[in-house]
Amino acid sequence: MESAYKLSFPEELKKCVKCGTCRAHCPLFSEIKGEFGSPRGRLALIKQLHEGKIQPTPELADIIYTCLLCKTCAVECPSGVITDEIIIASRNYMNEVMKQPVIKGALLKGFLTRPGMLYASMTLAGLYQKVGLHSLLSKTSLFDLLPEKLNACTKIMPDISKKPARSRIPVVTPAKEEKKFKVAYFLGCATNHIYPDVPVAGVKVLSQNGCEVVTVEGVKCCGMPQMAYGELTTAKKLAKHNMEIFLKEDYDAIITDCASCSSTFKELYLHLFDENEYEFEMAKQLASKTWDLNQFLIRKTGIKPGNNGERKVRVTYHDPCHLKRAQKVFKEPREILKQIPGVEFVEMKNADRCCGSAGSFTVMHHNLSMKVLAKKITNVQAVQPDFVATSCPTCTMQLSYGLKQAGSNAQVVHPVQILANTYAE
Repeated sequence: MESAYKLSFPEELKKCVKCGTCRAHCPLFSEIKGEFGSPRGRLALIKQLHEGKIQPTPELADIIYTCLLCKTCAVECPSGVITDEIIIASRNYMNEVMKQPVIKGALLKGFLTRPGMLYASMTLAGLYQKVGLHSLLSKTSLFDLLPEKLNACTKIMPDISKKPARSRIPVVTPAKEEKKFKVAYFLGCATNHIYPDVPVAGVKVLSQNGCEVVTVEGVKCCGMPQMAYGELTTAKKLAKHNMEIFLKEDYDAIITDCASCSSTFKELYLHLFDENEYEFEMAKQLASKTWDLNQFLIRKTGIKPGNNGERKVRVTYHDPCHLKRAQKVFKEPREILKQIPGVEFVEMKNADRCCGSAGSFTVMHHNLSMKVLAKKITNVQAVQPDFVATSCPTCTMQLSYGLKQAGSNAQVVHPVQILANTYAE
């Protein structure tokens, strides 16, 4: 078994001593129960696959893909087994040796690699919602006739009729008052098209706190979806493209408002290339300059909230897996919220437990995802917030859906959206 993902399978798989610690922490194992629903069980199967004792099958692929890649097992493992990376490498192998669905290739190699095509498809989807077709069909039983995964997608998709952030933000936004930094702002696919108010707020906040902000043009998807679904050849092409663009200019920092995008730039690009490749050096440069938006504001610029009113609100925070476990960023978003006038910050129970979204996991394994989400929503409602802040667009989508289904009026936002509201227009 070979994989394009830079990982030594024999050495990594030897680290697992089958202690079962991962079972106690895995969000899915508590729902699935059986051994194949645990990280330990998946590793045992991958080891047999690697040794040639079993062959790739659709049933095996389903087990390997039934993983949130939330890193909980890797963080908690006493032996240091990087289970999530082994899963990614295994998916790449399965992707290479097994026939893949046409729609999967179209999404990962087509729409998500071509910004123009993605823009066109999102525009059509937004129009579908805007003219009322989505609302009308939701009130009928027609959605129930759709294939399961498509039905799940239509249920959870939020309003995408707003103009994308790319059309609302200048390429260059000057710093207000004294310029401290020149930063590049990466517009990820989800925040650009689905939650454009987030980057609009992010750029505004950075400008207010001494940054000249360049929303770099020509960049493509970060490559996280491709890595998660075994399309590593496509991910490498996207990585090379994005690195060449970002490293042309001497920015003080490259900033993103999406936990998955920053995790990809800071960690996963390094795994795509061998250390003797030029691209590996590029990946090291990119990693050293990449910052999560919350982290950059607290550690580099500091924040000065505006005085545009002082609305009293109760806010809690959900930790995205790719921010807390992958990047060790969890204090900074809370510090931002605590510094905003009028905000009462309340910590929910198990704030860092996965919400069950994991990108498209909520569509591909909808029922299982909803079981994980239900526990998160229970913890959210227990603190009765007006807002749930988080730093990942797919977490935002998942939490918003769960709260709506539970009859809650709490809104899900990025911390900078609350901060941006303190500044006058």
